[in-house]
Amino acid sequence: ITDDGVTIVDAKLPGFGPTIVDRVKSVTNKPITRIINTHTHNDHTGSNEFFGASIENIVQDNTKANMAKMAEFQGAKAQFLPKKTYTDTLTIGSGKDEIDLYYFGPGHTNGDSFVVFKAARTMHVGDIFAWKALGYIDAGNGGSVVGQPKTLAKAIATVKNVDSIINGHIPVSTWNDLKEYAQFTKEFAEFAEKEMMAGKTVDQAAGEYTVDPKFKGYVASVSPRFSAKANLQIAYDEM
Repeated sequence: ITDDGVTIVDAKLPGFGPTIVDRVKSVTNKPITRIINTHTHNDHTGSNEFFGASIENIVQDNTKANMAKMAEFQGAKAQFLPKKTYTDTLTIGSGKDEIDLYYFGPGHTNGDSFVVFKAARTMHVGDIFAWKALGYIDAGNGGSVVGQPKTLAKAIATVKNVDSIINGHIPVSTWNDLKEYAQFTKEFAEFAEKEMMAGKTVDQAAGEYTVDPKFKGYVASVSPRFSAKANLQIAYDEM
């Protein structure tokens, strides 16, 4: 909540616009004046249209290109594409209202934004850390199993003074949770490389993969779409 209005990060699926407005009204009477989308997927951009073409909408350069390929933003609906983008970093506002946006490289997609609310010591990470399991790596939109841990490591090395992490699909976590997840993805990428170098097939590697017990509360996957096999196939293709 800034002096000029409310900034929201992501807009959920189509149809959620009224619910988002109601939730915002439960904490402030100020209008929603800005949307920052962390990435292209329509469970994060689906209600952008509800807020109209005149609202300020900010994304990373690659995310705008990815959104332009979606049916939701083609033809007459191209008017709802973001009009403001950034490449590596962008600072919005000042003082207690300052928001920093960062892009550190591919992970969930090739346009994942890290959104830092400095006064609140909080960072929204979207779906590059969606849950405590292997992620959904969208190779069709530039996502990378090999790149994800490197991107997370850059974020951890660069961003300072953050305590709370807002994740893509689980309750708020901590800075230490982010560091742990970065290690989890790093070890998975190393496992994929080791298995490939040993001549193992994707199926063989998937059969051998288990979550190290040190990652408490973690599971291998939350869906067959995001399984060890799916992630290993992407990693193998990349390598």
